[in-house]
Amino acid sequence: MQRKRLDITRKTSPYCLLVVEREAKALKPSDELIITCNNNSAATTYIPSLAHDNGMDPDLRRLSPDTWEIRMTRQ
Repeated sequence: MQRKRLDITRKTSPYCLLVVEREAKALKPSDELIITCNNNSAATTYIPSLAHDNGMDPDLRRLSPDTWEIRMTRQ
């Protein structure tokens, strides 16, 4: 199992989503992608949707009022 961290704070969409999508597709079974994001709509809507579309379960955790951590694990 590999863990990869991706910090997309202060990045604007669609750039952040393209990077997340590329990294998510590269995950192997049991690998985990940990994303730090301060874009509320990306963290709560777009990234979880991307995870579901790619057969992964996203786990969201709010680190501060404007920062999220999203964990995506390939099954």
